[in-house]
Amino acid sequence: MKIIESVEDVNFKTFPGGDMFSVLVGRHDSTGASEHHTVAIVKLPAGGKSDEHYHKEREESYFILRGCGRAIIDGIEKSVKTGSLVYTKPNEKHAFVNDSEEEFVYLIITAPCWIPEDSHY
Repeated sequence: MKIIESVEDVNFKTFPGGDMFSVLVGRHDSTGASEHHTVAIVKLPAGGKSDEHYHKEREESYFILRGCGRAIIDGIEKSVKTGSLVYTKPNEKHAFVNDSEEEFVYLIITAPCWIPEDSHY
């Protein structure tokens, strides 16, 4: 079992583009030792963009917690906002853009468990 009292209390890794990433549930003991899925949270600052990438073996669902922006999937752009859900299949290139002046925050649910070796740029 793993309980996170508030996602505001987790440690984030900041990437060169400014997006912040934290695994909440994952395959390592420190993140719950999940066998089948990963849950992560991303914070994109105003004007920020996540790196476009794809996964050969993983599907992902993105649930927008706060803010608005664009999801770009295989070159198709769609507006997303708080409450939106985005699903990507294996091999679909995807990225998110924060067009707003506020922070854009979303959860990522990945199955099977995310591993860095399956992120292709």
